[in-house]
Amino acid sequence: MAKTITKKIINSPETCVDDNLLGVVALYPSLRLHPKHKVITIRQNVDSKRVAILGGGGSGHEPFAAGLIGSGMLDGSVAGGVFASPPTGHVLYGITQLYKYNSGGVLVILGNYTGDRLNFGKAIEKAKISGIKVESLIVGEDVASSQNKTGGRSMCGEVFFYKLCGAMAVKGYDVESIREMALEVNKNMATLGVCLTACSLPGQPPLFEIASDEMEIGAGVHGEAGIEKRKMGTAKDIVKLILDQVISHLKLKQGATVAIMINNMGGTSIMEMNIIAAEARQYLDRSKIRAERIYSGHLKTSLEMQGFQICLLHLNEIHGKLWLDLLDQPTEAVGWTGGVMSVRPTQELEHGDEEDLQSDVHKGDAGPSLTKKDQDVIQKSLMAAAEELVKNEELLNRLDSGCGDGDCGITIKKFAEAVKLYLKTASLEYPSNVLWELSEMAELDMGGTSGGIYSLGLAAASQALARGKTNDRNIWLSAWKSAMEAISKYGGAEPGDRTMLDTLHNAAEAFKENIEADIKTILLKIGEAADLGAKNTGHMTARAGRASYVSSVYIRDEDAGARASAIWIKSILTTMVDNL
Repeated sequence: MAKTITKKIINSPETCVDDNLLGVVALYPSLRLHPKHKVITIRQNVDSKRVAILGGGGSGHEPFAAGLIGSGMLDGSVAGGVFASPPTGHVLYGITQLYKYNSGGVLVILGNYTGDRLNFGKAIEKAKISGIKVESLIVGEDVASSQNKTGGRSMCGEVFFYKLCGAMAVKGYDVESIREMALEVNKNMATLGVCLTACSLPGQPPLFEIASDEMEIGAGVHGEAGIEKRKMGTAKDIVKLILDQVISHLKLKQGATVAIMINNMGGTSIMEMNIIAAEARQYLDRSKIRAERIYSGHLKTSLEMQGFQICLLHLNEIHGKLWLDLLDQPTEAVGWTGGVMSVRPTQELEHGDEEDLQSDVHKGDAGPSLTKKDQDVIQKSLMAAAEELVKNEELLNRLDSGCGDGDCGITIKKFAEAVKLYLKTASLEYPSNVLWELSEMAELDMGGTSGGIYSLGLAAASQALARGKTNDRNIWLSAWKSAMEAISKYGGAEPGDRTMLDTLHNAAEAFKENIEADIKTILLKIGEAADLGAKNTGHMTARAGRASYVSSVYIRDEDAGARASAIWIKSILTTMVDNL
């Protein structure tokens, strides 16, 4: 069975590299494209008399290398095909172009791959023969391939070289001094990566298979599989696994200082990258290794591969101060993610509890109170409702997946778990206080849109109930209506818009119609009406909430929020009936 070609937004596999370079100079007109040779340089027309830095290699690693051109980093780059070294002639053209305006010479930085060593190497030798002052540096810092005869592969650490060498060039160092510094850096740097999915070349299926519960350790940046498969772990587990090996490889001891580069291999979300950064910082802090700088982002990617690499640069006692100064030097290169905000302060505040700035709202012991027996019934009812909501997590997620983000059940469960914990110690004598406390929990523990809606509704009901002096049924109906009015006012929905208000409105109408009936009848009628209100949303057109943004073809069932409301209403009322 043939593998499915991965969808990509390109014009054609044959033109994607050229089209990509056209996009770079369209975005950044200060750069100049030399299209026949796939070379991009800084626009220059006078001799800077300093050293120029040239980088490059295969395409598919964007923003590497064209996106890292700018004063303080690269002066030019040469691009090969996707994951393929550029030909000798193109590299030689790039060297020649830079030497025209940089008489201090050209330092060529290349990755430790056979194709790059051969093609860049031949171009460098030809340039020397023609009288160009040029030196080269081969970068290879990969831990996974470090036992190879030719040394480790080049990974995202190459970007560190662009930054360090570019900063030295701006400061006026000669080409030999820059190369000598870079050779020392290469001895003090190591990288290891992990990927969760394979990437695919334009017009091709994924390069290899990874099971949904597995990850590849030691994956390369050219779509290569790793050196071993492992079962998926948490971010903490994966970061520890990587850093254990990198630290061991560099033989780092307690008290060492490092700069960290966390490289997004293309398909990892920013949320995940931030979590990885936090875990890396915490792991190094526990290991008594100071992370002086942390850089994270798309630096040297592997098309859409989901995964990341961590590179550590040991800022040793001899050269560390200089290297840190070079890392902190400003650059115009758009792909570099560092800057003044990356500098770690000398004295740091602990991440403690934030000062409570909430308004001082005093609930007070207002409104109708409950007897001890009624409090016991309310406690059982709320507990039953919370447990029922937890049981229905999967159902609510499924109902939400077609027209929302599939997390209604997860969100409601958070609230339910908070309610269960609250009921262990809560005082239930004053219902207005209970509703207010539930409102606060919805805001803090539930969060998101649902938390805001529930918090508004419960707070409004609490205030309405607090104004009542008796347990008259009309007071409770008034509180119910106040909740709906608050939700409608700030949420923008009305009954009939396919939201939880359809459940609440239907139940409120039943309450109103049966207000003179016996208590058991009222409770049963309200519960039945709530259930019917939720069912009716399955036939409605969404006019509010997330579902209103989605095509109706995806909306084939009840609204998740409406069903969640029906679940807790019916559960509370059924429990109350059972305990009459």
